Amino acid sequence: MQTLREEFDNTYDRYNGLAAPGSPGAVELREDRVLAGEWGARPVHDAHLAAVSPVMAVMDHLDSLGLLFTSPGGLMTSHTVARGALDIATKPWFLLEPGIDTRERVRRYMNYRLESLKEQSLMVGDHGTAAEVQRHLRERTEGILRAARHHGFSVKGKIADKVRPCYLGPHQAPSTTKLAGQIVVPGGSPLGALLWRATSAVAHGQAHGLLMFHADAPEAPGTGPDDHFVYRQLQFSPQEAAQRCAGAPLATLSMLRRLYAHCGWPAAGLERVGKDLARAWLHISGMAQATVA
Repeated sequence: MQTLREEFDNTYDRYNGLAAPGSPGAVELREDRVLAGEWGARPVHDAHLAAVSPVMAVMDHLDSLGLLFTSPGGLMTSHTVARGALDIATKPWFLLEPGIDTRERVRRYMNYRLESLKEQSLMVGDHGTAAEVQRHLRERTEGILRAARHHGFSVKGKIADKVRPCYLGPHQAPSTTKLAGQIVVPGGSPLGALLWRATSAVAHGQAHGLLMFHADAPEAPGTGPDDHFVYRQLQFSPQEAAQRCAGAPLATLSMLRRLYAHCGWPAAGLERVGKDLARAWLHISGMAQATVA
C-alpha cells in the first residue's frame, strides 16, 4: 500500500493535480463558461475538484489501514477504516465515469452538493442554530436549482422536504451500497456490496460477538494473553481480515484508474503497482490462486 501511495503522489506532483493537455478532463474544462450560473462561475472545474479532493482522503485511509494491520491494537478499527475508504472512493469514481458528457458530470456533482446542503440543514436544525443559518443554506439550494432550470435540467423534489434532498433528474446520487457492487469488480458484482456490508457487520457487531461466540482459533496471532483471548473469541485471523477489508484496495485501484484516465496521466506505473498489491492481498487472504484483474 505504501508503494501505491508513492506512485500516486509522484504522478500527482508531476502534473500538479491538473489534467494533462488533450486529456478528457482538459477538453471538458473548455466548456466551463457555458454552464456558468448561480451555482458557480466554473461548475466543470468545481466538479473536477470535487472528484480529486476525496482521492486524498481515500489514500490517507489506505495509509492508516496499513498501520492498523501491523498494530496489535488495530483489530476493530481496521474494518472501520476499510469501510470508510470504500465509501469515500465511490464518489470520485462515480463523478469521473468515462464516456459521460460535461452536463452529466456537472449534474452528478450538483446532486452531491444538494445532498450536502440537506445534511447541513438537518444538522443545524438538530442543534437549534439561528434561523439565519438555515436561511443561508436554503438560499444556496435555491441558487443551484435556479441555475439548473436555466440550463435545462429537470429538478425533482421539494426544498421543504425535511429528509430527502432535491436532485437534478433523472436520478438521485446512487447509494454506496449500489456503487460498491460496481467499483470493486468492473462490470458489477454482488461482491462489492457484500464487502461493504461485511465491514459494517464487523465494525458494529463484533463487540457483541465477543459475548456470543467462543470458538477456538488456533491461527489467531498471539500478541499477548489478553489480546490473544480477544482474537480467539472474535474468531479473528489475518486471512479473514484481508478478506473482509479487500473492498478498500480494490475500490482505491478502480478510483485511481478513472482519475488517471480522466486526467490523461500515464497509468503504466499504477497498473504495475496495483497488480503487485492485489497479488499480495490475495496471498494474505488465502486466495493466492485467484486471478488478478
